[in-house]
Amino acid sequence: MKKLLSIVLIFGVLLASCKKDEPLRKDDLYPEQPLAVPSSATIAVFQKPDPFYQLFVYRFDSITNKWTSRIGGHFSTISTSDNSFLGFTNPYVTDSGVAMFDMVRLYGDVIGSTNIKTARINADQVLQFFADFDGAKTGVVKVKTQDITVTKRDASTFIVGISGSGFYDERTKVIDVTINFNNSKINLPNTSYKYKLSVDELTLN
Repeated sequence: MKKLLSIVLIFGVLLASCKKDEPLRKDDLYPEQPLAVPSSATIAVFQKPDPFYQLFVYRFDSITNKWTSRIGGHFSTISTSDNSFLGFTNPYVTDSGVAMFDMVRLYGDVIGSTNIKTARINADQVLQFFADFDGAKTGVVKVKTQDITVTKRDASTFIVGISGSGFYDERTKVIDVTINFNNSKINLPNTSYKYKLSVDELTLN
């Protein structure tokens, strides 16, 4: 019996020693839940105070199985009412908007145009950033669930709902996010697209 206990004790010591030398697993480095408070500091990585500043934004096209070219007119702004949100608005041109997530092209047939000034899409609060842990350079992106008002060529409007989530990396300065579009109010099937938003130009195809 004493011999058996000695063997068990030795085995336990060896196991503990091996475990101590093992590299940390991803689960140890990245908690299951990110921080609960959004990071305003992260926004400074992806946003610049330059007039007409816009990230490099690309959408993955499941039909061509390729990333689109850069989506122009995608001006980003820090929310005027909550600086933990990055929004997409056009404060530079009166009665205009942005190409937010390529919506002007995705809904071009409904709008009757692909011009951002016609569509007048503006959303003050869109993306929030939650670090994986205190001091982390990576984390989760949450898309604020909301209805986006889009203007048609005849000046009437329609509503598209958006929601989604993704991840960001301050080291690569890239945001990967999936946007879900609720098209129920225009009697079209709901859709979902993947996007990359980057501080620097990307070569994807």
